[in-house]
Amino acid sequence: MATRVSAVGELICVDELERNLTDLTKHVQIEKEKVSSNFQQLHSLLVVREHSLLKEMDEVVMRARQEFNEKRELLQELYTAREDVGRDLTKNKLRKVLEKNLRTLEDEIREKIAKGANVGWVELDWKMEQLEQSVIDVCKVVVQKERPRVPVDYSVKLWPVRSREGTGSAEIANPRQIAIDNKTQNIFVADFDANIIQVFNGEGNHLYKIPTPQLPVGIALMNEFIFVSTEDELVKIEKSSNDSIKSIKTERRVWGIDIGRNMKVYGCELRHKSVIVFDKDLKFLETIKLKTTQVESNTHTDSMKLYKDNMYVMFGYHPPFHLQIFSLEGELVRCLIEESEIRWSDFFSIDQLGNIIVADWGRDQIKIFSDKGEVLHTISSDMLPGDQRLYRPYGVAINKKKRIVVAQVDKKFNLLAF
Repeated sequence: MATRVSAVGELICVDELERNLTDLTKHVQIEKEKVSSNFQQLHSLLVVREHSLLKEMDEVVMRARQEFNEKRELLQELYTAREDVGRDLTKNKLRKVLEKNLRTLEDEIREKIAKGANVGWVELDWKMEQLEQSVIDVCKVVVQKERPRVPVDYSVKLWPVRSREGTGSAEIANPRQIAIDNKTQNIFVADFDANIIQVFNGEGNHLYKIPTPQLPVGIALMNEFIFVSTEDELVKIEKSSNDSIKSIKTERRVWGIDIGRNMKVYGCELRHKSVIVFDKDLKFLETIKLKTTQVESNTHTDSMKLYKDNMYVMFGYHPPFHLQIFSLEGELVRCLIEESEIRWSDFFSIDQLGNIIVADWGRDQIKIFSDKGEVLHTISSDMLPGDQRLYRPYGVAINKKKRIVVAQVDKKFNLLAF
């Protein structure tokens, strides 16, 4: 069989085909590497974009939470303002009913006093509750409780505090400042020697203890938080968990503390005539120098209370004792209580009428002063029945029922109510 011979145009160079195939293979490999590199770059960009989006989402959520908390606080302030406005609007409507019932109540109390009867807080509270309930029934609104200025001998209702171990010893080792929760009426006591916060319910029964990083002195409450001053720290504690969520060091020792209507924390610098101010997150704001020349240089700045945009400051321990009123800028308004009325005291409280209740541990007394500094009442051990007594009272506060709650250094009875 004859073999066909290819024409010249049909001749194919095998070597050239191999070269073309090799070049094509290299080109394909290069393109594959480019595609792989582009894919890796795209993946990196997607990861970066995902992280950026997550970060932006976290920031949005954080801002939303912050705005929510701010609006919630604003809403609470609006609710409070609305209640105040509502009370003002109903004041004229209630006036005639209140005056009529108050005259009846005052006549009844004067009659009992004339007969030598013992008219104290328990009976007065019961009658006032009846009076207020009658006003509520007539006007169908809840009004702010106001007590008339009637003679009261501050008869004692005692809350004995027993050890949970059943030993009969007192719960509180050495109290300092105390505070009362307006919502729950729980009593918070800074127990200096025990290095804890003792918590009691409104009837004086012990509930639980909150440990503090150092010896606690001052205590104040703000919504769901407890603020405590210790040896050289200010501590913020969450009520729901009883855990310290923040603390800061203070250059100088802070003693008594209080919370202002502006939601700021005020604290007395013990050995300096000054008050330091922090926001609710314990961020330092300012130091207020108290402009007074009426106290000696070694006198302690023990405690303070904020009342009607003024600072009531107690200077004590080293005589002479003073309780003075300052503006929020530290300017002296006037000296309210002089040394002759109080021997030694660390803490005091102010009721809604501006009366000042001072725990005088130097004389084992509780003294009640008017908003003008006049002595209204003096409570001492000789007024108490049986083995009840006042012994070195330190912390003092006013509860919702306008009863005076006292924490004292007594081996048998630590917590008293008047």
